[in-house]
Amino acid sequence: MKTVLGTFLLVALSLASHGAWAQASRDPEDISTGQLLQQRLGVAQASSDDASSTNPANRATLMQYGSANRGSIDQRMIGVGQGNAAIITQDGMSNVAAILQTGSGSRTSISQIGVSNIASSELRGYNAESDITQKGYNNRVDQRLNVDDRRYTVEQMGSNNTLVQRESGSTAPGYEVSMKGNGIRIIVEQGRVSSLP
Repeated sequence: MKTVLGTFLLVALSLASHGAWAQASRDPEDISTGQLLQQRLGVAQASSDDASSTNPANRATLMQYGSANRGSIDQRMIGVGQGNAAIITQDGMSNVAAILQTGSGSRTSISQIGVSNIASSELRGYNAESDITQKGYNNRVDQRLNVDDRRYTVEQMGSNNTLVQRESGSTAPGYEVSMKGNGIRIIVEQGRVSSLP
């Protein structure tokens, strides 16, 4: 949780120094029920329709609906002519999402619908992709991937589910994790699955 909050603060400071715009609902008193923040870096304009395309610049889109949602995106591009794309979409209340990408050609998408879901994705490497979808209540994903040329998909449907995912330079190919139910708690390390205590 400290990592998520630390990343959130870092991105908040970063947003203050980069061009960004925010749009609330038409009624100023409804500002807590809908907000849209798009971050524009370089010449790229964020597009929520295309997280998988690469562009000479970083892309970031953050859309939040509901109240007390927190989200952050921190991208550090390494290399020339390739970019990172990150999208966070949250619908509900008290959802928290953070993305940290270091590398080139990385693509991350987090979508959370429900209440009190938390997703943290740290993606390091080249041409690595991650897609996280959570629907329900009190679901958690803590993802740290240090890989090249792999794709990972995580889907959680239900309540009180927890996934810890750690991959680093292993020979395991990318994979898909689908958790449907309540109270499922697992860890996936180097492609091996075990139960969390």
